[in-house]
Parts: sequence; structure tokens; C-alpha cells
Amino acid sequence: MPGDSSTDPRTELTSFRPMTLRWSRKPSTRLEIFFIWLFLAVVYAITKSETAKHFFEFYSAACLVGYLLVFVLGPYRLYTKHSLALRADYRIFEGHIPDFPQYRVADLTRLGFTLAGQLVGGSANRNVEGRLAIFVHAENQDSAQLVQVVSGLRTIPLMVFKSRFEDGFAFETSDSHTAPLFEPDSNFVVFRFPPLHSTSDLYRIHRKLKEQFVGSHRPVIADNDGEIAEFIAQAEIVRQRHANSGHYKLAPEGDRYIYTLAGAIRHAFLMTWPIKFFRYLKVRTNAMKMADELGLPIHPKLGCLMESLRQGHSTREQ
Repeated sequence: MPGDSSTDPRTELTSFRPMTLRWSRKPSTRLEIFFIWLFLAVVYAITKSETAKHFFEFYSAACLVGYLLVFVLGPYRLYTKHSLALRADYRIFEGHIPDFPQYRVADLTRLGFTLAGQLVGGSANRNVEGRLAIFVHAENQDSAQLVQVVSGLRTIPLMVFKSRFEDGFAFETSDSHTAPLFEPDSNFVVFRFPPLHSTSDLYRIHRKLKEQFVGSHRPVIADNDGEIAEFIAQAEIVRQRHANSGHYKLAPEGDRYIYTLAGAIRHAFLMTWPIKFFRYLKVRTNAMKMADELGLPIHPKLGCLMESLRQGHSTREQ
């Protein structure tokens, strides 16, 4: 998605490699801490001994301090270490970018999309790097993006469909799990459907959403080079929107944007567990509700449309 990651022309493809998750951020570590707390609570409840009580109280206090410390260290790290490049500066990559899910490429091909080109990029402080392949469906006047955002914590794959219109309005439909950090842009709307794992079903949702806009907007599509140029231009617009959101300020050196104190506190709060988890639940709930309103309910466990399940069942019966 435009603007989700910036680029540095010096970034090489070899820098795109998964990085190890810090032990403190691993879900398994958090589960271990919880189960130790639960074990101590059960031991104290059963034995009622003073020793068990002291262990339980000490461990609970340590967990509380550690939890509160996260809300202090998070803003500090963002404020002192995070930066945003002055420009998005996506660059076209002519070679082969590995590790794109091949089933996604096959799905897009079956849907009628053709590869338009590939882009690579990274942030000013090189802690976030991205790669994407752009596909075009000339007949339907839609484009698609296979995206991989590589951060110091993990690699985030995204499937994005996009439609744009002659008056400058555009919208995207993606399987992103991430709740937005910035105020929405009324001229560039993003719909998120994290429960959907099927490429064709996500595109089906996108086409259904598009029906709501074609009455007041006229779709437009360019050739391969034109769509890549459009993506790069939109990425620059989004970059400047983020930079001027009030959460960033120009660094003293003038070579990048850095967080304001208020921006660092706000973003750290939104990205810290359990706030981040609750925001994800809200995105998922909204997606399920919207799919129902569109008449295309999503199976909550299988990650596909109920209609696709029924069609598959009918096909097998025939």
C-alpha cells in the first residue's frame, strides 16, 4: 500500500531477509509469563501458604512493572530511533525478487491480472524495508499489489487490490491486519479484510465495493508503466500526508523526519499490546460486518466467502 514503507535508492535486494523477533515480543514468551503467573496463583489458592503468597505477589508486581515499562520504552524508542525519509523514492527493480507467494501469483494470473513491474525500497534508518509486485487487469480497470514489508520484527505479506477514478478518487481492498495509525484520507479509502485468505474472494469483495463508486466516479486504468508511475506518485503524496500529520517534525539536519514527543507517545500506545490486539479485533469485526452488508458473508474459521463454499459444494455434487 502506498506510503506504508519508504525507500532508500541505496537499498540492495540482499537486505531483504527475515529478522529475528526479540524474545520479549514473541507470543510464546508472553504465554510463558502468563502461565507462570497462573501456576503461582493456583499454588497459592491451593496451599494458602505465606511462601506461595510472597512468590505470587513478587511475580505479579514484576509483571506489572514490566508491562508498564513497555509504555515508557515504546515512546522513547520511537522518539530517539525512528525516522521517516523525506521522500518515498520507490525505485523500479528489473531483476527477480524472491519469496513472493507463488499461489498468489497463480491466483492473480487466473483472475486475469498481468505483471506490470516490481518496486523495492526501505526507510531512512533502514529498519523497515519493502518490496512489491504490481499487476494490472486492463479489462476490469483494476490493479493488484503483492507486498512484503520486512521490519526488524517480522515479514508482513499483504495482498492489495486497487481501483482509481478519473477525478482522483481511489480505494484499496487488502487483507491487512493492521489498524491505521493516521487519520483517513477521504480521497483514498482503504478497506481491510484480515479474515479473508482467498485471493479470488478478496477480489470479489473489492469488485462488490467498486459497484458503490462507479455511479459517481468513472474508473480509469493506465498501461503497465503508467500504473507504476501512478503508484510512485501516490506513495509520495501519502508520505507527505504522514510527514505533515503533526506526528512528525523535520530533523535538525534537515535530511529526514523524526517523531514529535506527542506523536511518539500516541503511536507507541496504539502499537503496544493489548491495545494493538484490541484494534486488530475491531478491524476484523468491521470486516465481517461489512462483508455481511455486501451480501458476501465470510466464514469465520476458513477465511473464505460462504458463497464460495456453497459453490464448491455444488460443483462437487455435480
